[in-house]
Amino acid sequence: MQAMRKGSAALFLLLFALGASSCSRKPKRAFPLVQKYTTTAGDLFYFRPRDGQFVLLERRKALAVAVAPEPDIEAYSYDDRITLSQPQGDMLHNTKFIEKIGAQQALALTADGRTLAGGDANGVVTLWEIPSGNLTLHLDVPGPILSLAFSRDGNWLAIGLAKPAGEPADTVWLYEIHANGPHRSFGRAAVPALAWSPDGRWLAAGLDDGSVLLGEAGAGSEPQRIALSTSPITALDFHPSGQFLASAHADKRVLLYKVPTAERVYAFEPALPPNPLFPRVIERVAFDGNGDRLAAAYAEGDFKIWDTSALSQ
Repeated sequence: MQAMRKGSAALFLLLFALGASSCSRKPKRAFPLVQKYTTTAGDLFYFRPRDGQFVLLERRKALAVAVAPEPDIEAYSYDDRITLSQPQGDMLHNTKFIEKIGAQQALALTADGRTLAGGDANGVVTLWEIPSGNLTLHLDVPGPILSLAFSRDGNWLAIGLAKPAGEPADTVWLYEIHANGPHRSFGRAAVPALAWSPDGRWLAAGLDDGSVLLGEAGAGSEPQRIALSTSPITALDFHPSGQFLASAHADKRVLLYKVPTAERVYAFEPALPPNPLFPRVIERVAFDGNGDRLAAAYAEGDFKIWDTSALSQ
């Protein structure tokens, strides 16, 4: 009888401990899909702070698109020209900005909409002043340009390259605009995506091997390599807090993880496998101004918006 009591007491203590352990675990975060719709293949979007909306961009035949949301300026590159859409009254007025130039594979606008950067397949990066169209800076880098991104204050320009043929060369280049020269370079894999943290401290370079290089703009130390996936990265965006990064991949997954610890928070799994007709698969990911929503534009024309308010809890 005494042995049975001891056994019962031990069992009770075990059950109590398991219950306490389960209660102490943090509840699993939920990121439900709140909106989904379909538009023309290749269309993009951006977040507009003044009304808190994700705004559709009709890409049509543009090779690259860049947006400065607050002044509401949109830039589009084609085979031999760049056009701008700028506010005129209550409408956006579309004009030719630069003509008779090579095809710009990547575009970027400063947050204030005063400077436009374009990069081509010959490794030439050009900066123009808006609205005059005056050329303010010409840069040569050792490979085709895949991506461009200005820091929020416009003081830094990050350049992502394809992997150069022949001699190995760095594929991420950081330029300090006012110094008119490269600050540093690193990386050896192709860089389809770039993103700056809101405070300008972190630069994230998304690589075609599925990893991210995370570096501090003003530091001379080597960037941190974060192995996220074996699937190439196609788009990146920082949470407004700067504490999380969203990465889109060629296998149609979107991953959320903490910065700089690289702890994975969540993975948005695709409902359908990738379509070989749309190799970029996910064109863009972006948080809203509060980080409560995350949107993704799929190359075939699907848009999805998830509730990410749990990141702020």
